[in-house]
Amino acid sequence: MFRYAAELVPYHDHGFEDSIRDLADIGFKEVNLWSSAAPLAHHVNPGDDPGKILGVLDKYGIKPCGLTVYGKTQDEILERVDFAADLGIDTLIFDCEANYPDFVSTFLPPIVEAGARRGVRIAVENHLTVPFAADFESGANEDQRWDEGVDTLAQMKRLIRDIDDPYLGVCIAPPHLWVMQDTISEAITFLAERKRLFYYYIWDIDRAYRHGTDGLNFGPADQQLPRPDGTLDHSVMLGTLHRVGYEGVTSLKCHGTQGWSFGKIGEHLRASDAYVRDCMKKAQAI
Repeated sequence: MFRYAAELVPYHDHGFEDSIRDLADIGFKEVNLWSSAAPLAHHVNPGDDPGKILGVLDKYGIKPCGLTVYGKTQDEILERVDFAADLGIDTLIFDCEANYPDFVSTFLPPIVEAGARRGVRIAVENHLTVPFAADFESGANEDQRWDEGVDTLAQMKRLIRDIDDPYLGVCIAPPHLWVMQDTISEAITFLAERKRLFYYYIWDIDRAYRHGTDGLNFGPADQQLPRPDGTLDHSVMLGTLHRVGYEGVTSLKCHGTQGWSFGKIGEHLRASDAYVRDCMKKAQAI
């Protein structure tokens, strides 16, 4: 059975230890740490003492299962490959950070090589090809999409063909596939067959999303968190993960929590967690 974890990103405006303690209280045993560009979470960064970070995690019985590094340059990502290895993390996550031809020819290969040296897998998220901006959650830059990226199943297939390396795989983000009108379970199966499914976000999207207008604005956080009345039936995707024998991480995620109190974040995560755990029970029966 796959492993169930949480993303640290909803707590981006709050302290690291308080956030870890709350996730442990909810019942999580693994967490994906974030070292991304503001306003995304950046609780941990190169130069921090790995021993202190691991000490906080150990205090609450949580292990780090990934490191997400959006909005960073090639050199900054290379630093975070080493940082992940120092933390005992085996998976680094980011999206297509350049127009596709440049991404696979010059941006990505040195990072994959560095990951192979340090035992850190590189998971490229299927992500709408909108350049990163601090105001991305408002839908900024929808009119500046690159010609080619890694946002459809066809483009994921191309990526793992163009760089056929066991240290390169994909982090599946269901809302992005939903926007591109691809079948999430098909992407899971294709990547799992080829041992290139490295990570999976448990994540929803607002039903009111406007194609071609909203860009990366997937709605308020409560509409991004998986829930019984959400856009996606997560028991179907989790059932597919179970059926294909995926043993990696599935992680509860949302954006859109700017300005939320600590208590409000925890309240909504707890409600979503209860729904996801119910879906996991159904998934084992599928």
